[in-house]
Amino acid sequence: MLQKNNLQVETLTIGQLETNCYIAYCKQTNECIVIDPADSGDFITQTILDLKLTPLCILFTHAHFDHVLGSLELKLNFDIPIFMNQKDTQLLKKAQSSGKYWLKQEVDPVPQETKPLSEGSLIQIGKSSLVVYETPGHTPGSIVLFANEPQPLLFTGDTLFKAGVGRTDFEYSSPRDLQKSIQKLFATLPPETICYPGHGETTTLLEENNLNYD
Repeated sequence: MLQKNNLQVETLTIGQLETNCYIAYCKQTNECIVIDPADSGDFITQTILDLKLTPLCILFTHAHFDHVLGSLELKLNFDIPIFMNQKDTQLLKKAQSSGKYWLKQEVDPVPQETKPLSEGSLIQIGKSSLVVYETPGHTPGSIVLFANEPQPLLFTGDTLFKAGVGRTDFEYSSPRDLQKSIQKLFATLPPETICYPGHGETTTLLEENNLNYD
C-alpha cells in the first residue's frame, strides 16, 4: 500500500493571468515555502495564517511578472528570503514595469535581492525537500522543483503545462532549449510524477510524454 505524502500542496490561482501559486508544506512541522506568489500577497499571507504554517522562503520558477507580483508583501510580512535562478535577473528587474504595462494598472515593486538556485540545489521543508532542475527555454533561468515523495511531485512553472508548454516567442526564449529541458524531465523523473504547472490543471509526466513533445 502506497504511503501518503508528507509534503502537502495548497493551490491558489491568482491574478489576471490566473497563475498558480503553490504553498508546499510539511505535515509534521507545518513549515512551508511559497512558490510563484503571482499577486495578492495579502491573500497568500492570510492563507498561510489560516493554515497555521511557518513560511521559510519564497521561490520563483522564473521571473515573469505574473509569477512574482505578490512577493513584496510576503517578504515584508514574514521577513523571508527569495530564491531564484540568477539567469532571470534581468527579467526580475523589468517585472514591475512589465506588470504595469500588461495589466494596465499600478503594481507593487518587486524585491530585487534574491538568493541563487541552480541545478541540484536542495530546498528543505521540514521533513521533506525539493531538488532544483534547470529547465531553460521559456526563460533563461526557468527551473522546476521535484519532491521525491511516495507520490512524486513536480512544480513545473511555465516549462510544462497540461497538454502544452511555455511560450518561446520572446527574444530571450529558445524553443530548442525548452524541448531539451522537457525531454530531460521525461528521461530523469518517474513517469507517475504529478506536475503542478504555473497555469492550468495538474497532469503527470506520463500523460505529457504520451503527447510526444518531439
